[in-house]
Amino acid sequence: MPRIAPLPAPYPAEVQAHFDQVMPPGAPPLVLFTTLASSDRAWRKFRAGSLLDGRLISLREREIVINRTCARAGCEYEWGVHITAFAKGAKLAAAEIAATLDYPLDPSRWTPGEGALLATIDALHDRATLSDDEFAQLRAHFDDDQILEVLLLAGFYRTVAYLANGLNLPLESTAARFADFASA
Repeated sequence: MPRIAPLPAPYPAEVQAHFDQVMPPGAPPLVLFTTLASSDRAWRKFRAGSLLDGRLISLREREIVINRTCARAGCEYEWGVHITAFAKGAKLAAAEIAATLDYPLDPSRWTPGEGALLATIDALHDRATLSDDEFAQLRAHFDDDQILEVLLLAGFYRTVAYLANGLNLPLESTAARFADFASA
């Protein structure tokens, strides 16, 4: 049971319009969205994140960052939502999806750029900083704008993990589960 009640349907027109923008046609809004929409301020702040536009890093890179961030934070809710919604489009194979759950990281499964992204997420999760060497590895594959995007994504999805885990949101019925990929 969530710790804060989601906004009940029918939703105000403005909120429904936002849901319609981010959800596939006919799909109900995620519990995360309806819970945040129960507070006008929280919903406005959350929507301002605007990090899923695909302008600076590829869909695959974005999803690697998000999935590793959520996996390391133990956020099955958001990890599962992203695996279900984006893994196919991001061309993530089952073994790669499973590897987002593995700790420690096995860099041999990834391209050098993807390995740098994953090592960045692990360093941020473990120490909330990057060493000069870790930053140099990231810099070898990404420019300033892309690096800022990666850091913003990691921070935003760490916040999403705090929300989903802290509010004890029930897993979406259609979303992937950690156990689905534990032995892939």
